[in-house]
Amino acid sequence: MKEKIMFKSAVHSKESLLVALLLAMNTGFVDAFTFFHFDGRFASLQTGNLIQTGINLAHGNLEKAFQFIIPILFFALGALFKTLFTKYKTQNNQSEIESLLFIQMIGILLISLAFATFLHLSASLFVGILSFFMVIQGDTFTRVRGLPYANIMSTGNIKAFGTNLGQYIVSKNTKDLKNSLIFLSLALSFVVGAFISSLLSLWLGDFTLIGSSLLVLLAYYSYKISHS
Repeated sequence: MKEKIMFKSAVHSKESLLVALLLAMNTGFVDAFTFFHFDGRFASLQTGNLIQTGINLAHGNLEKAFQFIIPILFFALGALFKTLFTKYKTQNNQSEIESLLFIQMIGILLISLAFATFLHLSASLFVGILSFFMVIQGDTFTRVRGLPYANIMSTGNIKAFGTNLGQYIVSKNTKDLKNSLIFLSLALSFVVGAFISSLLSLWLGDFTLIGSSLLVLLAYYSYKISHS
């Protein structure tokens, strides 16, 4: 019975709106940095990398096309790692959530500090490593207050905002209005993250991505507090 109660608590904490907003903000933060500093590459939004791959293939730029494929491959490896790690934790009757957030936070912090100081990686490899860590949050947190959502892309959230708003107009059900506001806040969090990242880049340069680790740290403690 105690394990069942703890499991329900973990599920409830996993769907925290504050955690969802922080993770969405983190995605906007990271993707704004990689887009403007690394030739239009995205660490989270792999659709952009796929489009860039197709464009470069069409123009015969095979080498550049491969550079956009690298983050996609790392993204897939990150999803594979998260799945295997979750399986391992589940078999040992342990929650994987705090560990995964910690891995993402430390991973981004270390690679950011190393890149900003002494480690000279190609743009594709650096963005690829970030992609590996970003998919962890996207594959771990998939629901907010019982609603399916995405924290590493905003298209679905914008669609859900419009859908729920339309349902409210038709049914006058306040629950639909509340749901639409949740998805709107998630979409705006992406914008806020990108805005903050762009401003910080003017002063911090390559050290800007330390801010990503701070956002994940806030999400980590927000989860722990709501889980306690």
